[in-house]
Amino acid sequence: MTSAEKIRGSLEQLAAVITDEHAAAHPEAFARWGPAGRTRCLEDARFHLQYLATALDAQSVPMFLDYIGWTKVLLAKRRVGERDLIENLEILGRAVRDMPDAGAYVQTAIDELPAMTDDVPSCLDPRTPLWSVASAYLTALIRGSRRDAQQIVLNALDGGASLRDVYRQVFEPVQQEIGRLWQLNQISVAQEHFCTAATQQVMTQLYTRIFGGERRGKRAVAMCVGGELHEVGLRIITDLLELDGWQTWYLGASVPPAHAVQFCVEQQADVLLVSATLPPHLPAVAEVVRLFRERPELSRARVIVGGRAFRNAPGLWRTIGADGTAAGVDECLALLNES
Repeated sequence: MTSAEKIRGSLEQLAAVITDEHAAAHPEAFARWGPAGRTRCLEDARFHLQYLATALDAQSVPMFLDYIGWTKVLLAKRRVGERDLIENLEILGRAVRDMPDAGAYVQTAIDELPAMTDDVPSCLDPRTPLWSVASAYLTALIRGSRRDAQQIVLNALDGGASLRDVYRQVFEPVQQEIGRLWQLNQISVAQEHFCTAATQQVMTQLYTRIFGGERRGKRAVAMCVGGELHEVGLRIITDLLELDGWQTWYLGASVPPAHAVQFCVEQQADVLLVSATLPPHLPAVAEVVRLFRERPELSRARVIVGGRAFRNAPGLWRTIGADGTAAGVDECLALLNES
């Protein structure tokens, strides 16, 4: 049994051990926080363990470091200091001391954490031609005005901006910026969800400008694995593929893998796009790819995987049996249109 399997098999027990030790070291704080504080500490321990197990599976220390770096920023903006995170990681290291490889990953994170930034730069690049449009669009969303946000996009299009540029320079970076603002504790979860839903609604209003063009005979099915809530990036890709003449089917998230693969067979898909933002969802991606490969009807079709989960494991797409990976919208479009 691998260390990753051991961690997953005893995840709840390990999370409880980590939480109990942390509580014993800080009885006053836990008394002040009450049951809600213990619940939150348990959740954090589960996340640490899940990401550690996934990084071990992928044999990627950078994957675990990326998660710890993200967590450091998240906690710092919520007034949880670096020392607290280091202490929690030290407890985690003791909890997995019988797993040398897991312990090594945790120790590397402890060693490198002080040098990790406690801030994240804006995702909106002032050098892009539609930066002012993206900024105004983001402001309207945060203000809670979907109507104003939609009008800003329509005005940009009427002013000569292309749909491709609106998708690439407005929707994509604004969605990334919304995630950043939540991480920095500058917007609430409710605001984040509203902004995402509003962008999806605005994109839907543009469909009359996207669909109905000349077809190229290429067919793509796109899906996010179950539980994945970061769907907009993949939807941007499918809409831009439609602009390029592809016929696409966007399935969204939580479609059972076997049903998604059967849909590919029925639609005679040339490619299946599978996205995962969170590393703990990588086993679900591997399951989709496995089922896809088992269907002889899809022997000529490709599977392309992507999303942040693959960012710190360059060769992971090969390991799970995919035909390629892409780090972003432009790279994915180039990969799909090269053949």
